[in-house]
Amino acid sequence: MHFQEKCQYRYCFSYCPLFSGTSMMDLQSSLKTTLKNKYQTLKEAFSKKPLLPSRCRNLSAYFTSYNFHDHELRHVDTSYLPVDVVHACMPLAEVLSCEYGYFSNRRTILTLGVSGIGKTTVVQSCALDWAEDRGHHDIQFLFPLNFWELNLLIKHKLSLIELLQMFYPELKGLNASSLNSDAVWFFFDGLDEFNLMLDFSCPSVSDVSEASTVDNLVTSLIVGSLLPNAHIWVTSRFSAMKQIPRTLMLRETELMGFNDAQKEQYFRMVIDDEELAYKAINCVRISRSLNFLCQVPSICTIMAHVLETPFETGNRYQIKPLTLTQIYTLGYNLVETSDVVSKLKKLALLRMGEGSVMYEENLLELGITVKEASIFSKKCPLLLREETGLHNTTVFRFSHVSVQEYLAASAKLDEIEASETPSLSDSCQSLVDAAVAHKQGKWDIFLRFIFGLIKERHLLEPNDLLFFYTKKVMLENIFDDKFDPLFPSLKEYDSQALVYELNSYRKHASSPISGFQPMHWEIVKERLRNWDMIEDCFEMPVSERCDKHLIRLLPTILKSKQAMLRFSNLTDDSCPALTAVLSTKESHLRELDLGYNNISDYGVGLLVDGLVDINCRLKSLRLQCCGMTFRSCEDLANGLLLTETLQELDLSRNEIGDEGLFQLSEGLKAARLKMLKLSQCNIEKQGCWDLAAALQENSKHLKVLDLSSNMVGDNGANELFTKFDISRLTKLEMYHCGLTALSCGLIGEALKSETSTLVELNLSNNKLKDAGFRAICEGMYAWSRLEKLNVSRCGITEKGCVFLAKVLCTVSQYYSVGVQQMNWQAVELRELDISMNLLGDRGVKEMSPGLQNPYSHLKTLNLSHCGLNDDCCSELASGFASINSVLSDLDLSNNDLRDRGMKKLCVGLRNPQCKLKKLSLRSCGLTSKSVQFLTSALKSNPLHLKELHLMGNKLEDPDIEVLVELMKCKKYTLRILDVSAD
Repeated sequence: MHFQEKCQYRYCFSYCPLFSGTSMMDLQSSLKTTLKNKYQTLKEAFSKKPLLPSRCRNLSAYFTSYNFHDHELRHVDTSYLPVDVVHACMPLAEVLSCEYGYFSNRRTILTLGVSGIGKTTVVQSCALDWAEDRGHHDIQFLFPLNFWELNLLIKHKLSLIELLQMFYPELKGLNASSLNSDAVWFFFDGLDEFNLMLDFSCPSVSDVSEASTVDNLVTSLIVGSLLPNAHIWVTSRFSAMKQIPRTLMLRETELMGFNDAQKEQYFRMVIDDEELAYKAINCVRISRSLNFLCQVPSICTIMAHVLETPFETGNRYQIKPLTLTQIYTLGYNLVETSDVVSKLKKLALLRMGEGSVMYEENLLELGITVKEASIFSKKCPLLLREETGLHNTTVFRFSHVSVQEYLAASAKLDEIEASETPSLSDSCQSLVDAAVAHKQGKWDIFLRFIFGLIKERHLLEPNDLLFFYTKKVMLENIFDDKFDPLFPSLKEYDSQALVYELNSYRKHASSPISGFQPMHWEIVKERLRNWDMIEDCFEMPVSERCDKHLIRLLPTILKSKQAMLRFSNLTDDSCPALTAVLSTKESHLRELDLGYNNISDYGVGLLVDGLVDINCRLKSLRLQCCGMTFRSCEDLANGLLLTETLQELDLSRNEIGDEGLFQLSEGLKAARLKMLKLSQCNIEKQGCWDLAAALQENSKHLKVLDLSSNMVGDNGANELFTKFDISRLTKLEMYHCGLTALSCGLIGEALKSETSTLVELNLSNNKLKDAGFRAICEGMYAWSRLEKLNVSRCGITEKGCVFLAKVLCTVSQYYSVGVQQMNWQAVELRELDISMNLLGDRGVKEMSPGLQNPYSHLKTLNLSHCGLNDDCCSELASGFASINSVLSDLDLSNNDLRDRGMKKLCVGLRNPQCKLKKLSLRSCGLTSKSVQFLTSALKSNPLHLKELHLMGNKLEDPDIEVLVELMKCKKYTLRILDVSAD
């Protein structure tokens, strides 16, 4: 039926004839007054510091079947899944709209929700909204009825009118005509608490005056034989949902709990101090499992009230990761030990799996009177709640089913400890077996608390057979749902559960728990990752880059391997929070990049406090351009002396100077750094000497050293090269360090070493000149593994190219096997930047034969700003068009090649043997003719060139359009075009 067709059947309050009589209006007014009085306490709770959750108005519609055999909290705690489940939500007003009344003959809406999710609160608040004329205006009469109260009437027979008047005595004039409307709603709350199973095979009741049993009246309303126009809303936990046939339901919905914003808001309502509130929230968010469970308002209430106390003292940003058991233990410890508490624990164990409502007779089984329970519930509402209903009957509930399971677990351990046989370990193994065997997951949370309490009470050692047995059983059932209750239980005892076994398997292909295949361990790895929701990299959103937002994101940072926080507007205020992350055992952070923030010496000192903490496992710390001075280096030195994990330290672009490096060198003597970056730190000769002395004492670890843009000069460099064997490094960067040929002899000697591991060398912007470059080349062709060399702007001329040619024209040591031994064994050079040197055409001609070396590895060559013209272009073209050439990236920018040079280069480009993928020719004096040569070459050899950079040349729009068309055509590989008219 279309929306317009449905609308015409809706009753409008002002035109419905049933509303014309005064008695009808009086009945409605009386009902609203009754409901307002009945739920007045709820209204008051909303306006005060809450012990009950605030209103939840969103329902999530679902149309897929659930796994009814799961423990219901598995619907909430989905930490075993790799991603968070997102539900589509709809407003409660839409779900309860009379508009759905004629969609079909079905009129019953079923709303499911786990224990404590707020089903009763929503029902009551909905009724209160209607009673106070704040919503649901289409409804004429609304009758909320609780199944636990209906239990009191199951032995009686009565009519529907009598039933309603029993709950609402003010409705004396209620009759069939007043109820025979599609604007009448019955709210049946808590089907799971009904002591009878609904039987839809019994004869139905059709008359509101006909006496029958309570359960038959309910089924008759749902079937539609009784008041066929009325609407029925039933709420239930998942355990009872199958009682109502799906063929009788108009819609199935699930009540969702708090989202992240609501959790945060609720914590702030409970904990007045905003700072303490955020600390408590962060404590929950650190654990993905706790964060999921906190969606349940009742659990959120427990956590918020319990976590208020532990954070009242201590570090402002202290992170206290807690397990579910620890939180409940803190709550339990807030209660004074009494005889009632002891009896409640036994009652909790006795009623495991039973209904949540406890009547007087249930309490008396353990010798608890209603008066005692009532007094206790007022003192300890986080453990026990009291409710009053029909005939002033008082019932009690544990504040949440998880509280019952915690108390039951505690009672079970007390029971086991009091018994001499079997042992605690054996008894708990039996509980593990029971948890795995129970299809409905009855023991899931109970077992989790058992393991947590064993840890809390120090009852068993980590090497106890119980934990080995549990891990083995878990691995045996890893492809089954039976896995689910065991993993959280193990984590409750040990946050690193299974990490040792997994790492052992990954490193040695064996584990203390033998007999399992790689697939088993892959699933374990995935479960471990999902449990904590570990992220590879964290970056703050651009709009949120400040201290305040960073502090709120600590749990996310804690669970990230990398935190890229450069350019995040951070100050010293963020450092205590980051220190808290570094000091937390559960932190996964291994790389922290704080570059380009306003972090002073004071902030660095705070970070060092976290760095030296026994729990810190940070491997990389980047503090480039943070405003540091020499004053922070003493703290960093102490940090380097004490930390055993830090491997990378970047202090570039800070004014630490020689004095700072002197202080830092004390820490470097004991550090295990593999990478140290000190570029642009105002270091001079003396600082380099201190660094040399430190590295002389501790040379085993360092692999990457960056001293660029420091005027250390030849004296400082030679002191370093003499005391520290730079051939041990894999990368050395000394860009713009005031070096000359006097420094190059020792560098060349290091390259000659057969044990040299140096693969990257950057000596650009130093006055090496030809003599210095000769020393470098002699080292390279004697013996070297160098792959990347940067000698840009070093004063090299055509004479230097002679020495380079010898390098490029020889074969590497790797390829010399079986080849006639040559005088020089060239490096496996892959990248060469010799730009901004006055090589001239003669220099390039000297080196060009090296491009045709059949054993060459050279892929990237930068010859920009080298004083070239068209004279060398033929030799270059022959080189990169050689069948042996592997050159793929050539930069000839800012050379006066002109069209004649382009024409010669295109001879090589046209050759199918040319493998160039990137060609840069910026500002080379090219015109339209060059474009013609290029297009012709690309048409002949369309499958290699991907990037073409021509900016700064005298090209016209038509020329650019021709190249753009080539780029668009799928026939050509060209995809990146950097071009503009001059």
